[in-house]
Amino acid sequence: MEKLKILLVFAFTTMFSVSVYAQKISFDRIEEDGVRIIGVEKIVQKIDIATYDFSLTVFSGFRSKDYYLMISSIWKIEENCVVMVKLGNGEIVKLVAKNVTVGQLDYPNYDPIIGSSSVSGVISTQKVYYYVSIYSIENDLLNKIEQYGIIKIRIAFGNTYYEKNWNYDKLGKFIKKSHNRLEEQLQKPHFSTKSIENGF
Repeated sequence: MEKLKILLVFAFTTMFSVSVYAQKISFDRIEEDGVRIIGVEKIVQKIDIATYDFSLTVFSGFRSKDYYLMISSIWKIEENCVVMVKLGNGEIVKLVAKNVTVGQLDYPNYDPIIGSSSVSGVISTQKVYYYVSIYSIENDLLNKIEQYGIIKIRIAFGNTYYEKNWNYDKLGKFIKKSHNRLEEQLQKPHFSTKSIENGF
């Protein structure tokens, strides 16, 4: 009986640790100014008819540590894009993009064959614009997201917006897991960091 209890405790501990630290590190680099930038792999969410990628990134310097929410999409993101977030406690938070960059990527394209007797076509790729926006997440907001979760989001799109309600807190849980994973990664030395004692 005692062995069974120990096994159950071990199983639940393992499941909990996997669920908390499931986020994978996407990149970990040190800039020329000494700031270490670490990001986690993105989560993809459909908001109305648009699809957005969400990711959390930390910029860690000698005396500072700043977290940023990255939102990217092939759907146009304007400069100073506004994102409204409703927390589980009913609090509404307005985020304004600090920066938006635009690049290009290859996107699948389907060209049907006109006059064909069956549904057939050619799959190719086309260049599309890809927008990446960055939003500052202060520590108090990060703590509130982790405590209450996110139940609604609204993203500006031109003169309108796209929005989504969550019956369960998927985005908030993603941010919480990402925050925990980034904090864990910050405790590890960067692979390019060399100890002064090595080889002396």
